[in-house]
Amino acid sequence: MTESWTAQDAASMLRPPGPRDDKYRRGVLGVRTGAAHYPGAAVLGVTAAWRAGVGMLRYVPPVDDAAPPFGLPTPAAAVLAARPETVLGPPTGRPCDAWVMGSGTDAATRSAAELGELRTLLAGDAPLVIDAGALELVTAGADRSAPVILTPHGGEFERLWRSAQLGDLPDDWDSRGIDPAPRGVAAARLAAALDATVLLKGSVTVCASPRGRVLSAGPATPWLASAGTGDVLAGILGALVAGRSAEVHDDPDLLARLGATAALLHDHAARHAADDPRADGSGHPITAADVAAAIPQAFAELVSQRG
Repeated sequence: MTESWTAQDAASMLRPPGPRDDKYRRGVLGVRTGAAHYPGAAVLGVTAAWRAGVGMLRYVPPVDDAAPPFGLPTPAAAVLAARPETVLGPPTGRPCDAWVMGSGTDAATRSAAELGELRTLLAGDAPLVIDAGALELVTAGADRSAPVILTPHGGEFERLWRSAQLGDLPDDWDSRGIDPAPRGVAAARLAAALDATVLLKGSVTVCASPRGRVLSAGPATPWLASAGTGDVLAGILGALVAGRSAEVHDDPDLLARLGATAALLHDHAARHAADDPRADGSGHPITAADVAAAIPQAFAELVSQRG
């Protein structure tokens, strides 16, 4: 059964800082996203995580990446120019509480050294938000100890389904569908097969835990159907997971709740940016950067709805 995740539900998951908090208590997020051809993906995810309230963010550029084409900056240079508060390089002391990986990367061009680093994270303890080019690293029966939430869109979901050898997709499957029930059933099957929480992106986003809990959020404003908005969602989710990482191991369904909360925060930010409060397509076009810029306003709005 698919449960509808409301703004009030999301508000209960958001944690504004208190007087006893410091940057570490608010969560330290590691980010391994972007590549020579896609430095913007790293900028968008990092910006979104900062604006969603992470306490500290460490960006780790891909190892042995190709030289940037077209005169582009490296991902690390682009991130530092956009968000100078970001720390660069792998952790040398205090470990990161959670990681985001995969946005703006391509498995076909990933170096062997970078692949080894990602596999080390999969074998660790910190929760992982896995997007786009890193999704293929999570396969059925793989040796993995880190709690994982995957963030595929419809096409990526179908590829994961085939890699999990689940047979034909359900007859009522529609990669662009908005009925949460069949999407939830499919997501729950994949989550159980991969032993990973699955956040299936779309106008209606569903989050399924390996234990079978399924949450739905949306429909979202259609102005979110724009390049780069998935990178923003991954950054938001990374910030939320980093702030609750100590609880993830004790609560198997927490990643699903955080995923649904991130989806609602993402949508509310897009509604503010597009001036589309009813999510009916009124308002005006937006970019992914506009969505990231509106996250603080959306955060405050959701927190105000606490019961």
